[in-house]
Amino acid sequence: MMVAEIETDQFSLFPIATQKDIERTKVNLTDFIKMKQAVINFERNPPVSEKQLQYYQTWVKVCSNLERAVGQILEQDVREITEYRFIKGFSRAATILRFSGWNYCDKTIDRKIFEGITSVANTLLYLE
Repeated sequence: MMVAEIETDQFSLFPIATQKDIERTKVNLTDFIKMKQAVINFERNPPVSEKQLQYYQTWVKVCSNLERAVGQILEQDVREITEYRFIKGFSRAATILRFSGWNYCDKTIDRKIFEGITSVANTLLYLE
């Protein structure tokens, strides 16, 4: 009986993030609250220079894409942990304290955070 070989470079319907994409996404998620606050500030006080307008437009796009990507995380627990940690802007310690009631240890929560970052990075590849 012959077994068919599976190619390793198969076509994927959704793109897969590289380590560099994941690292960039982690930085953007970590800076999300600052960017969101700057966007709100620019909406109250419109940009006066071309450079400010450029920052505003970039941050609006990045914030919108991050919020959409977090909303598209399939696993509910990963989505909730990622949203709490990055979109709501709580620290790692506060996130661990908040979700320890789910009988998750700190390492499990760290793994769920990483899964969330990876999922967001994968989603951003086709949103951007």
